[in-house]
Amino acid sequence: MKFRFSLKSLHWTKKKTLILAIGLCLAGAGGFYFSRQGTTRKNKTQASFIRTTVLKKTTLNNSISLTGTVESASVSNVTTNQALAVKSIPVQVGDWVEAGDIICVLDTEEIDKNIEKTRESLQENIDNAKDSLTSAEENLSWAQSDADSAWNTLAEKESAMNSAKTAYESARSSVDAFQANVDQAQAAYQSAVEAENQALSTLNSAISEGTCTGLEDTACPAGSAYNTARQTSADAKAKADSAQQDLKSAQSAMNYDSLAAAYNTAQSAYNAALTAWNTARNNRDSWQTKVEDAKEAVTKASSSDTLDDLYEKKENCTLTAKTAGKVTAINVTVGSMATNNTTIATIQDTDALKITVTIPEYEIQNVELGMTAKITTDATEGEIEGTLTQISPVASSQNGGFSAEVTVTTPNSGLYVGINATVEIIQSTVDNVFVVPIDAVGTNDAGESIVFVKES
Repeated sequence: MKFRFSLKSLHWTKKKTLILAIGLCLAGAGGFYFSRQGTTRKNKTQASFIRTTVLKKTTLNNSISLTGTVESASVSNVTTNQALAVKSIPVQVGDWVEAGDIICVLDTEEIDKNIEKTRESLQENIDNAKDSLTSAEENLSWAQSDADSAWNTLAEKESAMNSAKTAYESARSSVDAFQANVDQAQAAYQSAVEAENQALSTLNSAISEGTCTGLEDTACPAGSAYNTARQTSADAKAKADSAQQDLKSAQSAMNYDSLAAAYNTAQSAYNAALTAWNTARNNRDSWQTKVEDAKEAVTKASSSDTLDDLYEKKENCTLTAKTAGKVTAINVTVGSMATNNTTIATIQDTDALKITVTIPEYEIQNVELGMTAKITTDATEGEIEGTLTQISPVASSQNGGFSAEVTVTTPNSGLYVGINATVEIIQSTVDNVFVVPIDAVGTNDAGESIVFVKES
């Protein structure tokens, strides 16, 4: 008895071996036999080669198969920008290191010599700067002492001047009344002299005109007027002389001239002291500025960008790991010369692995982040779990595909960095279905896909 099944839908993976899914459960079915060439519409005679297999249920994955190379998800290089000889390498390829562990030490002999020379030069500069500071501080101390002395002298001279001024002004206020009398008498005398001269001029005119014969002519008004004016002038002079004598007497009685001279002397002494104080103060301020400059010079001399650079270079001669991982490459040997931008060693975390693959353009719509991946290699047994963790949003200009990363999630996977791997990204899964080899599928006269069931 022969059974024939119509296969309405077929699905197979992108692998070379294709698997046919049959969505039909056969209860109590016996063995099946299949023609490798199937049947034809015209000739239903079975081929000479027949093989049979037992129909079993399994899980069918809808997936995309890709290839890539196993890489570390965490890779760091130990580099240097100094051209120095390698002094020691305390690690070997295959060693596991932690971040901060020493990987390589460069020879610092030349740097140490430069540091010593720079420190000696720096110390000499510091000593010179300190000597200049000490000298400036001593001069400032002397200048301050001179300024203090000048200030005290100025205060004394000011006090003496004020005392002399008070005495002089007191005497002058008393003498001023006598001086006012002198000034008034002198003014009156001056007026009388002018009046006398005017009367004399009038008399001379009268004599010239013949209206008056001279001073003896008692009938001459001009002569009488002149005599009166002359007497008035004489009286005014007497009063002026008397007022002047009274002033001198008052000045003498009050020692006025001595007080005035003392005040002038005290004022001159004060002005000289003020000049001396200004000179001393300016000198003190000048040395104060020099002291501040000397302090700044000491501070500058105590630091050196050159020395700081040398210390930094020396510190950078001890090269350490930036990340934890296994040392997978050492590119120098003890005694060899490291050059600028030399990669001394490579450190890769072999416990955190990934596989970079390229997803074809026609499959990019069928994948998404987080999909499970099955990883197989020639160096490992069985399937290793992974997860699609990164997809580039831009297609590559070289192959038109999209670069992607699959992160290995199986602990202790046994994978090695650098080996080739096949990655099957699972897009969907169907459980509990029958499958048969693709060459067990034939086609009937109606163009339908069929398989043959072996009679019991």
